Amino acid sequence: MSKNGNSCRKMKTIAKKEFKELMREKTFILAIIIQLFIASFSTFLVIGLTSFYDPTTLGNIEMQGSSIAVVGTEENEFYKLLQESNLHTQLYTDFQMAYTDFYNHKVDAIIMTPLGSSGGTDLLNVDIYLPKSEIRATIVSLQLKEPLEKYEQSVRDIRTQRLPGYTPIEFNIIKRGLRTTSTYFEFIYVALLPLLIFTPAFISGGLIIDFITEEYERKTMEMLLVSPASMIEIISGKAFMAIMIVPLQSSVWMLLLSMNRVSIDNSLQILLVVTIIAAVLVLASTTIAVLLKERGVAQLLYSLILIFLFMSSYLFTNSPLNLVTRLSIESIGSLEAWTWIGIYMLVAIILYLLMMIVVKRDPNNI
Repeated sequence: MSKNGNSCRKMKTIAKKEFKELMREKTFILAIIIQLFIASFSTFLVIGLTSFYDPTTLGNIEMQGSSIAVVGTEENEFYKLLQESNLHTQLYTDFQMAYTDFYNHKVDAIIMTPLGSSGGTDLLNVDIYLPKSEIRATIVSLQLKEPLEKYEQSVRDIRTQRLPGYTPIEFNIIKRGLRTTSTYFEFIYVALLPLLIFTPAFISGGLIIDFITEEYERKTMEMLLVSPASMIEIISGKAFMAIMIVPLQSSVWMLLLSMNRVSIDNSLQILLVVTIIAAVLVLASTTIAVLLKERGVAQLLYSLILIFLFMSSYLFTNSPLNLVTRLSIESIGSLEAWTWIGIYMLVAIILYLLMMIVVKRDPNNI
């Protein structure tokens, strides 16, 4: 058997040993379960999360069984606008009766219609009572937005004509047919997909530090070096295992996203990008761990580097996160995509050579 073949067999043996030990780590298993939950129920989570930072996404949701108590008269202009909306209204002549039904959850909100008319001179106040800290209150307020805007514009059109010297300004708005993307689309492909796909790579970068520094802290590195495997084979075997678990996890997450009706193009290229970035992070972490040999310091340095890379990733068009987004929605050409994949692969090769130099110069390498 050749020397290279024998070396690869030793590396595989070490990788299998580390994988068995990894499967006993409760923290790692918990991280896998959390990622599995996110990938399995991504559709429900996305709807919930987008509603937090952009409540307008709930504007088109139908509220079956909901009703609005309107205190006023049938001739009221605002009441007529409410009847034209998709809200079910119940007219009350007395606020106390409306409040009693609201308190008993028979109606979902109360609206006090203004007393004056659009053609009058008095201020028109619309008082709205909503339940506290409930998503139903958010949905009702969003559905009330359209009739409120229509009422405001109706009053404005009537009253502004009475202003002295009033002349309406005509705007010539050219519609070019451009449409903005939906919040749901942006959250899925810009936030959820890249973060979920790259999370295993981030975790592997921290795992390899634990694998190596534990050998130094427990004084077991010398025992491993007594075996037929050399230090470079030991370190490479650990790094190989940390890298290989990344595409396995990412492929499962992509499959679960697809089952949640999230269309992902160029799956194989995305897995290749994730594997290369995992190699970059793992090799960089390996070099840090061999140099520092202390888990706390090495993890801190890795975390700082990871935060810097993560924050700067969205500043570049073809950073790893953006590259995955562009590949998943077919917004990048093949030549451009393979060019950047080649660049990241070159970075991984350089880091591997750097790691070999650091390992060979390590005092424990015998």
